Amino acid sequence: MNERTRYRTTGALFLLSVGVIFVPMLFDRDDAPPVQLAPVNEDYQPPVVRGLDRVPESDFAARVEGLRAETDEQGFHRGTKTKMGEPVLSAPNDRTDAWAVQLGSFASADKARAFRDRLRADGYEAFLSSYKPEADIIRNRVAVGPLLDAERAARLAEELSGRYEVEARLMAFGN
Repeated sequence: MNERTRYRTTGALFLLSVGVIFVPMLFDRDDAPPVQLAPVNEDYQPPVVRGLDRVPESDFAARVEGLRAETDEQGFHRGTKTKMGEPVLSAPNDRTDAWAVQLGSFASADKARAFRDRLRADGYEAFLSSYKPEADIIRNRVAVGPLLDAERAARLAEELSGRYEVEARLMAFGN
């Protein structure tokens, strides 16, 4: 935008702003009667909603206790050995519907996050899945997925193996 157009635009916006502020003052009348509001009824009681005299029955507390029994003190599911809330990676079988390509398993969470971030920067849908194979060992797995086609997942595993010089593994993806 050239300088002359910029000055004209700025001037027009200034005049418009002044008009918006001061024009209503021209039409403000001092002799207008004040508006009278109805008095507030101080005895007003809001209507009471009936029908919730008791709390509905719920199995929420039992479900929470069940989840606590299924997890260890660090939050890992005792059956899958995966941290609760993270994707479960397991060996594929005949019923596998979703696939993931595991590219690495790290003892260091920082190294795993760095590799995941590198994959994401390269355009892959990478994620972490913490796994506890033994009592004192935690592994942070880096994977790409989920994929719904086994052939596509196998091609992606080959591509990623060559690109990042790792041994990619096909895994079943689950929650």
